[in-house]
Amino acid sequence: MAKLLTDQEFQRFSELQQKQASFTITSDEADELRDIVARAQKKRDDRANAMKTVETAIEQFQITPDELFSPEQIAEAARNFGLIPATKKERVLPPTLTFNGKTHQWTRTLPEELRAPLFEAFEGGQSVKAFIATPKDAARCAATIARLEKETGAQYGETWLEELALTRGQVDDARAKLAA
Repeated sequence: MAKLLTDQEFQRFSELQQKQASFTITSDEADELRDIVARAQKKRDDRANAMKTVETAIEQFQITPDELFSPEQIAEAARNFGLIPATKKERVLPPTLTFNGKTHQWTRTLPEELRAPLFEAFEGGQSVKAFIATPKDAARCAATIARLEKETGAQYGETWLEELALTRGQVDDARAKLAA
C-alpha cells in the first residue's frame, strides 16, 4: 500500500488507521480513509492493466528479454530472484602475449608467427616469460601457462613458475577454469 501512496497520503493513511484502531475516528475521517484506500486500489488496478498491456505486446510481437534489457539488467534480476549466485563472477582477462613488438590476446587462436616460437620454447623446457605481456598479473600468467600445458601436454618447470611468481596450485586452478 505504501508504494501506491504519496508520502503525505501515506502519513495521513497511517494517522487515520491509528484512529480507527482506537475507535476515535469520525465519520468524515472514515470517509477520507476509504477515499485514500480507493485511490491506492485504483493506482494498483491501473498498474496491473498497464502491465497486462505490456505483456500482451511482448507476446504479440515476440519480443525477447535481450531486446528489452541489457545483459547486466538480466543478470541483476536473476541474482535478485536467486536464479544465479549473488556474487559476481570474477572476470579474468585472456592471456596477452608479446612477440616482435606486437601484442596479441590469446582468445581462441594465436598467429602462427607467435605460436611456433612460443610452443617451441615451452616444449623445449625454456622460459616463456619474454612472451608474456603482463608478467605481474598472476591470474593471466597462470591462465597462459595452463593453456600452454593443456595444448602441449607438457608441464612447465618449477623454476620457470618461480620466475613468474606463480605456484603450481595457481596454474592448476587456471587449468580447472579452462576445462569449465
